[in-house]
Amino acid sequence: MNRKWGKAATVSASFVAAAALAIASGNAQSAPAQAAAASNKPKLTQEQFKNIQVLKDLPADQLIPAMQFIATSLGVECEFCHVEGAFDKDDKQPKKTAREMMLMMMAINKDNFKDHREVTCFTCHRGSNDPVSTPIISDEPPKTEAGNAAVAAKPLPTADEILDKYLQAAGGRAAVEKITSRVEKGSLTIPGGPEIPIDIFAKAPEMRIAIAHMRQGDNVTAFDGHAGWLGNPGRPPRPMSTPTTTLRR
Repeated sequence: MNRKWGKAATVSASFVAAAALAIASGNAQSAPAQAAAASNKPKLTQEQFKNIQVLKDLPADQLIPAMQFIATSLGVECEFCHVEGAFDKDDKQPKKTAREMMLMMMAINKDNFKDHREVTCFTCHRGSNDPVSTPIISDEPPKTEAGNAAVAAKPLPTADEILDKYLQAAGGRAAVEKITSRVEKGSLTIPGGPEIPIDIFAKAPEMRIAIAHMRQGDNVTAFDGHAGWLGNPGRPPRPMSTPTTTLRR
C-alpha cells in the first residue's frame, strides 16, 4: 500500500512540475504580446495632464477638442475657467462650477438616456455663459388666424419709403448733405484667421484712408482723389502704381 502511494505521489509531483513549466513558458511567450498591446493603448487624460478630476477616462487626444466644444457652447475663451499659462490650477471659481456642470450632465444622460450623450453644454447655454431659464414672452396676446392673415396681406414698405424714413430720423436731407466726413470702425474676418480691427476715415469728395491693425503692425491704404498709397507692416508708405494698358493689333 505504501509503495503504491509513493509511486502515485512521484507521478503527481512530476505532473505538477511539468504543468508549472508549461504555464511559465506560456506566460513568458505572452509577455511581449501583452507589452505590445499596452503600448498601443492610447493614453488617458489623467496619465498625460495634471489635475484631471472629471474627464479622467477620456483619451488624452480628445481633451483639447472637448475643451473647445465647451468654450464654444458657452461663448467664452479658455481663460474664463483656466489660469493663463497654468491650466492645472484651481484658482478660478468658473472652473469648479464647470466640473459640477459636467457631472450633472453625465448623470442626466446616464439616468435618462441610457448613458447616451443626448444632453450637452450647448443644450442649455446656446453660446452664453449665463443661459436663459425661461422663454421670452411677448406682452402682446397671440394673434388669431384672421389676424395673421391680415398681417401677411399688408404690403411691405418700398425701398424709397425706408430711405425717406431714415433721412427723417437723421434730421432731413439737408442735414445729411452737410456731412462731409465719416468715421467707421469694424473688423475684417479672414477664413481660418483671427478678426482684424479696422478704422476707415472718409472725407468728401473722394478722400479715404483705411487702417487695418494687424498683429505685426498697421496695414494702410489711402487715396486723396487723385493718387493712392499703400503701407505694410515694417515698410514705409509707397505710392500705388498707375495701371497701364497695352493695345495689341
